[in-house]
Amino acid sequence: MDKQPYVINNISMQRKGDQLKISLLNSEQQNYQLFMGDAPNINAIQEQVAKSSSGNFTINLPITELPKYFMVKAEKFQTNIFSERVLPLENAINVRDMGGYQCNDGRYTKWGILFRGDQLSKINENDINILEKYGIKTIVDYRSSHERKIHPNKSLATVLTIFNCDPQSSFSEAAANVVDLHSENVKLVQSLENGEVDSKFINDKGENVVLSYQKLVTSKPAQKAYGQFLHACANPNNVPLFHHCRGGKDRTGFASMLILLLLNVKEEEIVKDYMLTKTIRQERNQLKYNQYRELVDKKEYLDYLMAMIDTREKYIQAAIDKIKELYGSVDQYMIKHFDFTKEEIERMRDFYLEEGVEIND
Repeated sequence: MDKQPYVINNISMQRKGDQLKISLLNSEQQNYQLFMGDAPNINAIQEQVAKSSSGNFTINLPITELPKYFMVKAEKFQTNIFSERVLPLENAINVRDMGGYQCNDGRYTKWGILFRGDQLSKINENDINILEKYGIKTIVDYRSSHERKIHPNKSLATVLTIFNCDPQSSFSEAAANVVDLHSENVKLVQSLENGEVDSKFINDKGENVVLSYQKLVTSKPAQKAYGQFLHACANPNNVPLFHHCRGGKDRTGFASMLILLLLNVKEEEIVKDYMLTKTIRQERNQLKYNQYRELVDKKEYLDYLMAMIDTREKYIQAAIDKIKELYGSVDQYMIKHFDFTKEEIERMRDFYLEEGVEIND
């Protein structure tokens, strides 16, 4: 991906090879300065790397020198800290930093400590070097044992702990007992042709996906798997932490929703984080559609199959709404369902969140 789908409000970023373009949106004519640092804190971001009167910067930043963190400043203007949202890996397209999201209390999630993504089974040496430079210490893997067996993650020298946390969701069922994507596609089409899918779901509405997300809110396997993830996040010794499934959409999307809810991130920001996958996987989904077309031409079947792999706001919103319906509040859900205390929740928020530094006079 060349252009970042979202970084922080008012900032656009685009990478082409070793060249990075950073643009301040809605800028006025004044003397802007771009500052860069090796760590995601104000004291470390002190190196002035570019100036601009328009708010547009182009710098040379080899991928091998990542991670880097930035701020744009002017006389009475300053952005929050930001970085490349999606890591520029060659063989994993959906690995991204969960920093920079605004919370209901005005704080923001810190950069560089919590990452989400797709599986690391095909990453090459360049990708491995990048991830190791981010210092990934803990991996939480939501894939089934079968998925892990046929597509094992590549090893990272920095990783000390791996948690295998399979929520046993419907999203992993299609991959069961198949060894490649073609076999999985064939199995999905056959399930439709054999009448294994309720006809009320065979359309473009994605109602079965909505039900699957809602089921994850209360199911026992999901409670165990996601509870393990959240409590792993509660231990500061486990970060930087990377959590993932196969494509980084459903199982990881649900888990990301949980940790962001726990951290009191604004609901619209949580949905935005989830929906980034839609942009990131657009080309991949078109490829999948073409593969489905080779196996079946019935419109309602194709609609159903695409609804399954699509990323839609209503999917994640259904889970958020179900939590509120059943428990009244996020905190009560975390306390009653995942055995957190109020004190633990507050400690996690203090650890993962920071005050914003944005100035705009």
